[in-house]
Amino acid sequence: MLSRSFGNLRALKIISDWWIIFAKLHYYEAAIAKLDPLLHADPSQAKLWYAKALALVNLQRFGEAVTSAQLSVQLNPTFAPGYQLLGNACTQLEDKRGAISAYKQAAHCYLDQGDKKQAQTCLDKLKALGPQFIPNEQKSFQESQEFFQKISVGAESGDHEAALNNLNWLLNFDPKNAEALAKRGLVQAKRRNYSAALADINLALQLCPNDLNLRLQRGKIRLWLNDAEGAMADFSALLETEWGDTSEIYCLRSQAYQQLNDLDSAFQDLANALYINPENSECYRVRGDIYRGLKDWEEAISNYRRAISLSLEQGNQFNYKKLQAKIAEIERKIEREKQEASRIIRVPIKSRHGGTPIIEVLFNDCVTCDMVLDTGAGIVCVPEEIARSLNIVFIGNQPLRVADGSVTNAPIGYVRSVAIQQAKAENLEVAILPRYSTGLLGQNYLWQYDVRILQTEVELYLR
Repeated sequence: MLSRSFGNLRALKIISDWWIIFAKLHYYEAAIAKLDPLLHADPSQAKLWYAKALALVNLQRFGEAVTSAQLSVQLNPTFAPGYQLLGNACTQLEDKRGAISAYKQAAHCYLDQGDKKQAQTCLDKLKALGPQFIPNEQKSFQESQEFFQKISVGAESGDHEAALNNLNWLLNFDPKNAEALAKRGLVQAKRRNYSAALADINLALQLCPNDLNLRLQRGKIRLWLNDAEGAMADFSALLETEWGDTSEIYCLRSQAYQQLNDLDSAFQDLANALYINPENSECYRVRGDIYRGLKDWEEAISNYRRAISLSLEQGNQFNYKKLQAKIAEIERKIEREKQEASRIIRVPIKSRHGGTPIIEVLFNDCVTCDMVLDTGAGIVCVPEEIARSLNIVFIGNQPLRVADGSVTNAPIGYVRSVAIQQAKAENLEVAILPRYSTGLLGQNYLWQYDVRILQTEVELYLR
């Protein structure tokens, strides 16, 4: 056995040396003369049959070349040069079907070996033969699993550009390759080119209408495109099949309901999902999103924290970080809302005077007075009776235009404070209005607030 193996290796070296010499000299007949004894002694050497086929092609003995090339690939089914030479010989014999079969197999083998250049050469040969001659039963490039695996690994590692280039190159030749279309759709989705992704998945589904994974992928892409009705159709169809984990489908469909603002149905689907799989962290994340949209911060945080707990148990660090960021965002919102709320004073409207609100105001922390919210008045004006109750000391007079348009010379004084709930101003100048029972809340008090008049209350917003 050892001597035979050594002889085979020696034979290959001899023919390799001879072939270089004879090829350069174009002594093809002499090359065949050297090959035949070796093949007779050991016909199991694929490369020797390939060498003979190559000599026969150069001698234009194409029928014999086909036989030798076929023997080379039978002995080594992954021998790409053998298939390529077989395609050449079949082309010369005008056996287009045989040539196409050989060139496609050669391209498969080159792809699995990572040799895109030689694979492209074979594809160019195929195109030259004409796509109309490619038989429908011909095996597709789906057999090139190693090539697809490399694309998948590249896409998962973030090298989407390289994966897309490889898939475009493959689909340029074989546009009806369902697996390549599906993978390109996934890559496009990762690049957030959702319209292109949907187009690829739709084409793949036309070729493989019963592929449930493609239906699932299309539903997800439709969600990302806010095509809630289309997504719901896909997810509902999946729920009618024997899909394994329906918890995932219910969770996805709940997001379609959410987009349609059908929150009751969304919550029901999430309940169904969690009944099937209580450990589905994505359900809690989605439910947290719904509560966040409703500004129910407490429920949102509660669901996010449950999702975090499950994610950590399942080793999903990335999901954990995203959810922590959402909680931090909500906590910032809560803090901002508290700060905003502290700047807003809401005052009930007691009545209206000509449509203008009348509210209650506290003077000197002891006397209340109904005041017209008169944003056109320059200073606070109080009725004469309130002025006496407050023991206001007059310091002078000032012309003042009153509601009927007339101008009166009104007495002026100071009060210690004017307050509406916690909104308090101190040492404020006021005018005294004789013959009036209701005062005017003027700009020397209101200048520091934005005023918003609602149906039943007034909002004073501290600037």
